[in-house]
Amino acid sequence: MRSETARIERRLLERAASVAEVLAPASWTDARVEAWLDWLDETSDLPAALFRYAEDLVQRGDVAGLFDSARSRGGFRRDLGAAMLSGQMAISAPRLGQRMPLVQAADGEFAGALVTLRAEHRGRAMARAAMRELTGRLQAVMDAILRCEGDPAACADVRANASLARAAEAARAAGATDAMILDAVALARAGEHDWSALEPVFSDVDGLELVCVGGEEPDPRLAVAAWETGAVAAVFSAEAGQAVARGWGGVRGALNVLAFGAGQDFDAPGFDAAVALLGVALAAAADDRPVALGLAGVADWLVAQGLAYDSPAGRSATQELYRRASSALISSGVKLSGGLAVFDDPELALRLGGVGASAAPWLGPITVAETEDGAIARVLSEASLQGLTVLGGDIAQARAHLLGRLDLSEAPGVSHAALHAKGFTDHEIAAAEAALPFATRLSDAFAAIDAGFLCDVLGATDADLADPSFDVLKLAGFSDAEVASAEEYALGSGALAEAEFLTPAQQAVFRTADDLGPAPYFSLLAAIQPALSAPAMPDLELEWDTTPADARALMSAAARAGVAAIRVRRAPPPADLSLDLPRASEPPPRAARDAGPDAQERPAAERIVERIVERDRTRRKLPDRRKGYIQKAAVGGHKVYLHTGEYDDGELGEIFIDMHKEGAAFRSLMNNFAIGISIGLQYGVPLEEFVDAFVFTRFEPAGPVTGNDSVRSATSILDYIFRELGVSYLARDDLANADPGELNADGLGRGKLDDAEEHPGEPQPASHFISRGFARGAAPDNLVFLPSAKERGQPPNALEADVCAACGDVAVVRKGASLICETCGVRADGHGGDMTG
Repeated sequence: MRSETARIERRLLERAASVAEVLAPASWTDARVEAWLDWLDETSDLPAALFRYAEDLVQRGDVAGLFDSARSRGGFRRDLGAAMLSGQMAISAPRLGQRMPLVQAADGEFAGALVTLRAEHRGRAMARAAMRELTGRLQAVMDAILRCEGDPAACADVRANASLARAAEAARAAGATDAMILDAVALARAGEHDWSALEPVFSDVDGLELVCVGGEEPDPRLAVAAWETGAVAAVFSAEAGQAVARGWGGVRGALNVLAFGAGQDFDAPGFDAAVALLGVALAAAADDRPVALGLAGVADWLVAQGLAYDSPAGRSATQELYRRASSALISSGVKLSGGLAVFDDPELALRLGGVGASAAPWLGPITVAETEDGAIARVLSEASLQGLTVLGGDIAQARAHLLGRLDLSEAPGVSHAALHAKGFTDHEIAAAEAALPFATRLSDAFAAIDAGFLCDVLGATDADLADPSFDVLKLAGFSDAEVASAEEYALGSGALAEAEFLTPAQQAVFRTADDLGPAPYFSLLAAIQPALSAPAMPDLELEWDTTPADARALMSAAARAGVAAIRVRRAPPPADLSLDLPRASEPPPRAARDAGPDAQERPAAERIVERIVERDRTRRKLPDRRKGYIQKAAVGGHKVYLHTGEYDDGELGEIFIDMHKEGAAFRSLMNNFAIGISIGLQYGVPLEEFVDAFVFTRFEPAGPVTGNDSVRSATSILDYIFRELGVSYLARDDLANADPGELNADGLGRGKLDDAEEHPGEPQPASHFISRGFARGAAPDNLVFLPSAKERGQPPNALEADVCAACGDVAVVRKGASLICETCGVRADGHGGDMTG
């Protein structure tokens, strides 16, 4: 057997924990190389590892009596190593596990087996979800202690540490036991920083756990179990059920048929020799386990010949291919427990370059290639190129249709002229076009434009740049329809089955699995079943939001088409799936009971109503013109300016932190920290959470605080900032370390007037508290703020005082039978008139 020699190169490969230099075929992607290295448990030299594996099979084959001479052993080692290195074949390790359980619909244990399987899967899913949730909650308990500055005993006390109390309550609500919470507290006090946990590992074998024998119309209970777990194989005869259960979990190997050519160029002798070679390798690796030998890339092989998958000619060619493989395997004389089969093995498919052994319709004409610098680019597959050549199609036109023109000069909607009109220069357009070969969406290409242009010309904010969903074209004013038309022009449509430059017969050759549906797949499997040694079992994945009725309908269709077995699974739900729950409504009022004669005499029972309000997870935008204040202070001699922005209701919505005479790195860090806090506030994070998290943090600069009337010392810049915000917006006087009586009505301090003589009885102009620019002259010039009697004397009944009509002070109190103003001495009568006392 002759295999095309692969060109070997040395390359840098990013592994899970390091970057390693490896030897591997130059045409393989990093993902393919890493899959082979992981399977061989190798770190650097892939060719040497493959030949070591071949030598290991030689030793095991000797024990099994598969070789009769040193020459045959040497030839096997050479041919197998070369075939794997050229990408012609791949082998998987045996899947260890118990024998697959088999139940029949007529058995009494059928219903119980399905109920048990479903309950086990629910338990596993709940255990994984609970592990992830509890890990985060218990980590928050530890963080509440680790971030606390002060007495260690107080930091670990839920009565003294409010953040710890909230974290512990949240952990308990999530299902953590009090013992777990106390363990997290003890570990944090002992110096531990992480509450790490691994997801539970369950002993299911490749996801299939039960084989059920049923009729042509599957039992509804079987369909529900298959839909919910994805771990049920539905077979339609007792013989097929026994074969599936007996053959599961063995050694698998696959041969890439496209490596031997297609049509008139098909290398039949080389294919026969490769089948025999793979059969010997599987026999040596099996150790009396079941064996499955598959043919990978059958659909691509048909496309390369210009044959439609759903056509008599396509089914006939596939039948002949499997008959030939079966004959070659029998002629090799290798005794196998199993033989030629159809199966779905994603790991083998990855090591063979993306082609599977399931004989399913192909996935489409586009594949990916890797550039020398590791970038992934879309290209036409080898099968599609060969098929277009055989059919006489225009490859250049097909490439433009599938991959786009990779140019925007004449793109509809977003052409160079339209971009120039929006302010883009040739430099930005060139940057976007350079990213087109590696982009799947037009917005991805425009994300490569320099941030300076986006901010200075398009007006993007720092928050926009930090948003993963930020769309440059949308910000520039292009509509969705314009972007869609330009995207199809520049990046292509991705399908040949609807290409207008192909005839209907040519389009049929390039129809994908999504275009065909499951019926042609079932027909082809039924056609090749006589050549197989095991029942052909399609492994089909439904959309995640399908129903059990959909699963049952698919099973019924497979049975009617003559397929021996089928496995149905659902795709995992989207990672960003979020259930939109309606707001809880108040319960309807109860009907009033008949009142007795003494009902009027009974007082109504007091009813306490609690209303829970949940905020939407949407960003609350600040008004374009907003109020706030600027506080200048110095922490340990370092000047810091705190600038706040408020919503119309006075709630804090943003902060800015400016520091002077500091390093550029520190200033930039503080600016971006303030942006992060502002985004959190606008998304509804309570200010209390930030205050509790950052007060008592300790780092330089620290020390005495000057220029602020409420905070006179701080352990860090962040400690000062969040003390000030807590005092000003949350009335957290416990965070102030100065006399609260020194605060003016605005709470900002007196600045340069702090050392001036106080005049407590003198009215203050409103301009001291209201920005003339913000009010735009709407505030009257003669508006003043009058001093309060409470500030000067605070009589015992000051809290019950009323406003004096004569002087305007809140100082009218009752003395005996009269109402007298404590400020001006005017006595007010009960009818609103007043007279001097």
